[in-house]
Amino acid sequence: MSYTEDTIRLLIAHDSQDDAEQLINALRNAGKVTRAELALTEDDFVRALKSGAWELLLCRPSFGGISFEDALATEHRLGKSVPMMLLVDTMDGLAMREAYEKGVRFVAPADDRDLLSLILDRAMELVRLRKDLQHSQIALHEAERRLSILMDQSRDAIAYVVDGMHIHANDTYLEMFGYETADDLAGVPIMDMVSAENHEALKKLLRSRAQDESQTNELPCKGVTTDGKEFDATFVFSASNYDGEACTQIVIRAEGFDEEAMEEKLAEMRQTDPLTGLYNRGWFLEKMDQAVSDAVRSGQLYSVFMVRIDDFEQHQTSIGIDGSDELLATAAMTLEKFAGDEPLARISGEDFSILRKVSDLDEARDMAERIRDAFEHLMPAIKSKTVKVTASVGVAFVREDSHSSHAALTKAIECCNRASAENDGKGNAIHVHNPMDDVEAGSSEAIAMVLRTALEKNALSLKYQAIMAMEDDGKGFAEVFVSLPQPDGSTLSAAQFMPVAAERGLAGKIDRWVILNAVKAAAAYSDDVRILINLSGYSLEDSALSQWVGKALKAAKLDPSRVVFQFTEADLDSYLKQAGTFISAIHELGAKVSVSRFGGVPDPMKLFKHVPVDMVKFDGSYTEELDKKESKDAFSKLIASVSDSGKTVMVGFVESAAQMQSIWTLGGVDYLQGIYLQPPGDAITLGED
Repeated sequence: MSYTEDTIRLLIAHDSQDDAEQLINALRNAGKVTRAELALTEDDFVRALKSGAWELLLCRPSFGGISFEDALATEHRLGKSVPMMLLVDTMDGLAMREAYEKGVRFVAPADDRDLLSLILDRAMELVRLRKDLQHSQIALHEAERRLSILMDQSRDAIAYVVDGMHIHANDTYLEMFGYETADDLAGVPIMDMVSAENHEALKKLLRSRAQDESQTNELPCKGVTTDGKEFDATFVFSASNYDGEACTQIVIRAEGFDEEAMEEKLAEMRQTDPLTGLYNRGWFLEKMDQAVSDAVRSGQLYSVFMVRIDDFEQHQTSIGIDGSDELLATAAMTLEKFAGDEPLARISGEDFSILRKVSDLDEARDMAERIRDAFEHLMPAIKSKTVKVTASVGVAFVREDSHSSHAALTKAIECCNRASAENDGKGNAIHVHNPMDDVEAGSSEAIAMVLRTALEKNALSLKYQAIMAMEDDGKGFAEVFVSLPQPDGSTLSAAQFMPVAAERGLAGKIDRWVILNAVKAAAAYSDDVRILINLSGYSLEDSALSQWVGKALKAAKLDPSRVVFQFTEADLDSYLKQAGTFISAIHELGAKVSVSRFGGVPDPMKLFKHVPVDMVKFDGSYTEELDKKESKDAFSKLIASVSDSGKTVMVGFVESAAQMQSIWTLGGVDYLQGIYLQPPGDAITLGED
């Protein structure tokens, strides 16, 4: 069974529908949550490419009358770049080599499911690393753009040269040599900028740089303007990048310049974030190296605060790039008040870090809370809007047993990630690392121990998220989620602890606990409320569960018609016979059954032939792709098919006004749900403030 929230989006181009469906089932049984679409013909393949954001293409050597080479050509023609994994009958070395030469990214055996699953894991790691690299390249390009703006505004004469030719220069450089515009200088060789008597020295320097471009070289010489006038100057050559291209940066120091001050300024530029004026990650790591050394020698405890602006992408959408830049600058000024003379840097994007000496963990926790509170009350006016800002703060430590600055910074980032995940992903929280947690942090044994204790002490936690009816039906509706509180104050979702619970035989006990407490909450809330209770697939094997459910509903004095039990599509597929029996018994009680994460197989409608579910909740990847016309059209058709089959339709994971507006236009949708409408809370509220 799989409880992971990450869905692998697979497009499968196959020559056999039965084999493809068996492959999908095998992947799901191996714990991989997939949203897959099957293409048996070329038309299917083209339509699927246009309609979805696929992460990986699993392809047979031929299907529907075309070859995998044709499929690669079709991808290229449509401007798509979905990595292809070729599913071969025999892992022949020569055939594999030919496939790789033609553009295939991965080759896997079609019949060895275990090996295929392992190769798929590696493939997905590489696919997601490629996405991370793309995001990093975009961030780098943005940083280079800002650096270019800073350079253009500098009083220093700065230019960039490739193969001895100018490609860019700032106004000071142009003015120094008498050029009107950068276009006039473009392509002019650097040799033309120095006196003829210095040409030999310049050639020698350039030859030396060709052997080692990482070095920094200086050339005292005579500069020459466009009208032939000469002046004394020092050319400083160093390696750099401009517009993504490796090049040489030239900084010219005219006579009379303070060389030491210039060097200090250049060093500061290399260490400073141009947007906020704070130091950058490289400088901060140097300070952390010093802290590690000090901690080892003297036993001094240092805290590393990682501060992240929550929902930064939404702020960018709301106030634009310029506005978000202003927000970052405001955040920097806020943190300067806390840092004082202690090291403070912008690490990346919306992440900042402070390094500070502390006496104990409580002192660090107190400061983290004060930082969080300061951001919550910041509310700066940007672009004529009052921006409500929150921040998540992670705290790690540099101790006498610390090994490296990178390890401490990584731990601070992990803690910040955990803080960001609080409040149902909205952040505005702190998480302080406890070094003792590392002993068994996240181990199955530790989770199992906490689970048993939670069941004994009735200490599991339920969250409730309102579901909005597209047309007012007079009754409230809420979905129920279970989580496991941890000793450090964090919580584990069902995706994190249910596999461990299944291994230890605790899954059924947890499901019964959820049912018992959820129906009590519903009975106490209102006569009109209905609840959607998520259960694990393991409970489908419990033949006595339906009878126990009847007793629990009767004891709680809750009308069964107000309860809907929900299983994932993968779980129902895995336990078709047991699911049919359970649903029949639940229907006799008067309750209903829903399927979640629906639409992950090529022909999801086939499920209804075996299990008579009453309600469908679609996989979240459909909501994510509503901004793509082809995806939206395909989703609309699937909704229509489900609605026409008599099922109640719910679309979840609504995270923006744009998504909500788009869903309103689809038709056939009965219910909406998502953090844009209301995040999960500790009590049933049904949209109330």
